[in-house]
Amino acid sequence: MADLNQVRQGLLEIDIAVHNSWKLGKNMVVGWIPHELGIEVCVAPCYRVLGLATANPRLLNGRRVMDAATFSEACKVLQTRPLRVTVPFKIGGDRSKGEVDPEVIDNLIRRYSIVQTQYRAVMLFDVVGFSKVSMIEQVAQLNSLEYSINNAAKKLVDAGLDVELARSTVGDGFYVWNRARGLEADLRTYATLLLILMDNRLAQIEAGVDNNLVPKLRACFCVGSHYSYHQVEGTKPRGFEYIVGDVTITLARMIAKAKSGQILVGSFQRPLDPLTQMMDSIMFIARAEKLLARLENVVYGDRPIKQIHSQVTGGKVGERALPLVKYVVEDKHGYHHDMFNVCATVQREDAEPLDFGLKSQELGDFPAKAAYYEVPALKDGPRMMQGGS
Repeated sequence: MADLNQVRQGLLEIDIAVHNSWKLGKNMVVGWIPHELGIEVCVAPCYRVLGLATANPRLLNGRRVMDAATFSEACKVLQTRPLRVTVPFKIGGDRSKGEVDPEVIDNLIRRYSIVQTQYRAVMLFDVVGFSKVSMIEQVAQLNSLEYSINNAAKKLVDAGLDVELARSTVGDGFYVWNRARGLEADLRTYATLLLILMDNRLAQIEAGVDNNLVPKLRACFCVGSHYSYHQVEGTKPRGFEYIVGDVTITLARMIAKAKSGQILVGSFQRPLDPLTQMMDSIMFIARAEKLLARLENVVYGDRPIKQIHSQVTGGKVGERALPLVKYVVEDKHGYHHDMFNVCATVQREDAEPLDFGLKSQELGDFPAKAAYYEVPALKDGPRMMQGGS
C-alpha cells in the first residue's frame, strides 16, 4: 500500500506546479505521462490548443494521461516543453507495490484542462412558472428538485446501479449528467430521469395541488457532445466540472418549447458496443426497458416498484395516424431540432399507477410539427417501430 502522507504530499506538489503554470486560466493542461521520478505535463496557451484541436482532436479528447508517443506529438504540435514534477511515489496499477492509480492524478489534472466528450446523456429540468412565485417558494422548489435528484441517485445505487451525478444550475432548474461515460452510464442517466420525475410526482401528491413549495416540471433528455471545464473560483479551479456544447444547446432549445409536465427526448445517435454500430433514440429507449426492470422492488413512497415503463407517443402526420412520430421545432435562430414526446407509467404495489409526461392527445398547443420517423437500417437487419399513445 502506498504511504498516504506521501501520496498527499505528491498530489499537492503536482497541484502547486500545475497551478503555477496554469496562470489563472491563460494556459491549460493538455496531457501528462509518468516517468521514473514523477510525471511530465504538457501545458500550453488555451488559444493555441483550441486553435489546433480540430486538426488534432486528441488534444481535447480522451483521458489526459497519454502514451509516450502521443504526449511527444502533442508537445511538438503545441511547441511547448514538458513540465516535470517529482513525486515521492510510483505510478501504476499494482497497489500491493504501493503504486498510485494514474486515474487519481488524471482527476487532479483535468481541473486544469478543457476536455471534449463525444457522447454523453444529459437531462435538463425546468421549473414551470418559477418567476411567478415568491422568493421563499423559489428556494423551496429548487430544494425539492435537488432532493428528488439526490434521492433518485440513491435509489439507483441501492439497486446496484451506480451513478455519480453532476449538475449545474440554469437559475430555474438544472442540467444533470452522470460523470461516468459509456452506453450503460447513459442508460442509467435515463433511468434517473424517470425516478426524479416519479419522486417529484409523489411530492406533489403529498403537498396537494395548491402548494407552491413543490415544483411543476418539464424535462428534456438528449445524448450528444460537450466540453467539460472547471470554473475558477478566486484563484483556483473548482473541484467539480461544468459542461457546455452541442448537447446543452440542444436541450435549451427543446426546453423552451416544452409544455408543463412534458418529457422530450432529442433525436440522437450514439455508438452501441462494439463502437462500429450506432443506435438511435428509439432503440435507446427500448434498450432502457431492460435496465428499468432491475428497479423492481425498489421502495418509493413506502411502496415497492412493480414496473416502470416509458414509451414514445404517436400522433397524426397529415391525415394519417401513426404509433410513433417525431416532432420538429424551429428555434429563435431558425435552426430545426428533431425530438420525441415521451410518457411513462410507474406501477407500485397496492397503489394507483403514477403517470407522467404528456400523451399525444394532451399536447394541445405544443409548438412543433409532427413528422414521419424513418427507421434507420442497422447492420443486424431491420427493426420494428415501437411506440404508443
